[in-house]
Amino acid sequence: MKSDQINRWLTLVANVGVIFGLVLVAYELQQNSELMRIQVNQSRADSAMASNEHSFNSDHIPPILVKVRQGDDLNAEETIRFTDYFRAMNRNQDNVLSQYDADMLGDNTPRSLITYVCQFIGRSEASQVAWDYTKAGYSDRYVSFVEDALDTCQ
Repeated sequence: MKSDQINRWLTLVANVGVIFGLVLVAYELQQNSELMRIQVNQSRADSAMASNEHSFNSDHIPPILVKVRQGDDLNAEETIRFTDYFRAMNRNQDNVLSQYDADMLGDNTPRSLITYVCQFIGRSEASQVAWDYTKAGYSDRYVSFVEDALDTCQ
């Protein structure tokens, strides 16, 4: 009788241990999936930045940015260069927001992003045109964040 009771207790403890182990494995898989998603976003941002690095380091981008900030018209070549630059910058900001959402960045991140949106996207017509042209290439979360931030810039 006593050994029957011991066996039941041991079976119960073993079952609880199995359930705890399964919960722990599920949690670890979720954490790993989140980390993989963040790494993919970072890789996309790095790739975008690398592919456009020649534009960033050229003599062309600073004068284009001055023209954009002053509201001057861009020629066709400048528009292409600016759009590539704009896309890379926003790909990076999309990644920043993703890392913030995963609790990997500080609480000041949304404020910094809103400042970026207001000063870089909301300030000029060329930026707004580039935003409309490129926004389909960013995450839905980032597009929604930028659209909401643009409403607060006015």
